[in-house]
Order: sequence, then structure tokens, then C-alpha cells
Amino acid sequence: MADEIEALRRARAAARAYAAASQDMVDFLDRTSAVPDPQQEAEYAALLGIEELQRKQREDALREIGLVVRSVGEA
Repeated sequence: MADEIEALRRARAAARAYAAASQDMVDFLDRTSAVPDPQQEAEYAALLGIEELQRKQREDALREIGLVVRSVGEA
């Protein structure tokens, strides 16, 4: 049972990290100009990479506790 509780703790932490990465993207978009400059493009690329990494880590942590979606189209 302790292993399951720890796995759930990791899944919660991973979900929070993904939410924070998504919020960082929202914050970036709130301050981005209508025509992004090269610095904004670079920041976007970095934020996107972080967001994708956090999504993967969240997915892995959820899989560890048995939450797996075979297909997004399936209910």
C-alpha cells in the first residue's frame, strides 16, 4: 500500500508540474506581441519543450497508478 500511496503522490506532483508549465505558457502568451520577435520565438520553443516534458512525466506517473487511455476517442 505504501508503494501505491507514493505513486499517487508522484502522479499528483507531476500533474501540478504540468499545470504550472501550462500556466507559464499562458503567462507568456499574455505578454507576447501580435507579431513575435526572435526572442519570443525562442522563449516559446523553450516553454513548449518544458510543457511537453511535463506532459510526458505526468502521463508516465498516471500510467504507474493504472490510469491509461488507449485512445483519446474511446470513452
